[in-house]
Amino acid sequence: MRNLKTTICFLGLLIAGSAGAAVHYVPTDYPTIQAAIDAASGGDSIVINPGTYSGPGNYSISFKGKAITVQSTDPGDPYVVNTTVIDCQGSPSTRGFVFHSGETSDSKLTGLTITGGDNFLGGGIYCYNSSSPAISKCVITANSAVFGGAVAVGNNNSQPTISACTITENSAMVGGGAIYCIGSGPRFESCIIAGNFAPRGGAVYSHNPGNSIIANCTITSNAASVWGGAFYCFASGNMDISNCILWDNTASSASEMMVGNVGAPASVSISYCDIQGLSAGVVANSGSTVNWGQGNIDLDPMFVSGGQMDSITKVYTKGNYHLTEDSPCIDAGNPSFVAGTQIDIDGESRLSGAAVDIGADEFAVVSTINADIKFRPRALNLRSRGRWTLCTIKLDDGHDVRDIAVDSIKLNNEVKPSAAKAFRFSKKLFVMFNRAEVENTLSDAQGSALIVVTGNLGDGTVFEGQDTIKIVNGYCNMKNKTFGKLSKHFKQKCGKICKK
Repeated sequence: MRNLKTTICFLGLLIAGSAGAAVHYVPTDYPTIQAAIDAASGGDSIVINPGTYSGPGNYSISFKGKAITVQSTDPGDPYVVNTTVIDCQGSPSTRGFVFHSGETSDSKLTGLTITGGDNFLGGGIYCYNSSSPAISKCVITANSAVFGGAVAVGNNNSQPTISACTITENSAMVGGGAIYCIGSGPRFESCIIAGNFAPRGGAVYSHNPGNSIIANCTITSNAASVWGGAFYCFASGNMDISNCILWDNTASSASEMMVGNVGAPASVSISYCDIQGLSAGVVANSGSTVNWGQGNIDLDPMFVSGGQMDSITKVYTKGNYHLTEDSPCIDAGNPSFVAGTQIDIDGESRLSGAAVDIGADEFAVVSTINADIKFRPRALNLRSRGRWTLCTIKLDDGHDVRDIAVDSIKLNNEVKPSAAKAFRFSKKLFVMFNRAEVENTLSDAQGSALIVVTGNLGDGTVFEGQDTIKIVNGYCNMKNKTFGKLSKHFKQKCGKICKK
């Protein structure tokens, strides 16, 4: 992670360079986010330091129609985003943000975590009354509502753009575990929408004309107890879904999508999507139509690791939805896609290959980065009764060990860690391995052994590091140098054995 003070200073200089713009810091300059917004003018920025923000002034936050930016200190750093939290604490009639004063795309919200909201419409964010803000790089999680656990968008003139956001573990009492759209035209692009629940439309519930657009999103492991594990579109609703993955969603009827069934006919267009079961998972009723365009497939997207929603307990196990190198979704999107300002879930540019990828992640071939590996103990006694071995991992500058996907770590391509922790002020990841499993991989080693530790960062980047340790098989074989570093207990034990 980049140095926090440097990042804040850089942002301040960059933003202050704009004519007449000012930067307002929370909580340094203002005690609450709403107080900072109230004091801001068009073109200003509100920069929120890492921390958890709760209570009046830090929930149901309104931009009041202002063309301002509200952001964390570094929206591109997942650690900063995850630790800059708007926490509504589950209080009734609360949500993170409300846009209701005709905001445009010049009203920007970026790089925050929004959680604990509980409202009738939109537990995390609600846009209505011709409001169309730009929302990006946010985590919207564990909110609840009657409609739209995470986001609700109302009336035909509200057209927010929500991009590169992670929307997980939200719930709704009636419809739209993640998203509710009524007669509106929001655009969701490069978002991960996973682990959400509602009776109808586990992920998205949409009705009335509005032309919602869902592009390059990964919609997976959502659940509905009645209709539409991922989508429920009805009563003249119309949606366009392209370059998306719909996989492992569940429902009593229409595991991936229900179109129609109530009210006037609805219409959904689908192209260049990876949909589990294709038409088997998509049901159209009551004269409604599903327009199957080109490029749709039904193939395992091959995530780094899939998530899971327990259909009974509604407990969600998180997955890593980056694509592996053999994924059929790579270069399988719309060949007419034109590279522009679009980004993927990691903030990386779209179109890294011959065609855009399907889903929220744009796969990019990256070279392996080096890691500094230090293994403890430096001499491994195969007759010791110890239970654990310790390894520290330090990455090259520009990479943060807190971004390492712990479940991807392997020692000698076999042994997975039993535990791992990155301490707040350390640049190292401390990893514990089961000693017996490590020794099993080194059973044929004599004198010394090469330890190779590999793994992935959250964005799929591969790291590798090596260390060489000594191998001993019994106390009397230890060299004096190694012997001198052993604990007093082992010195005494070895001395007794040697005297015999």
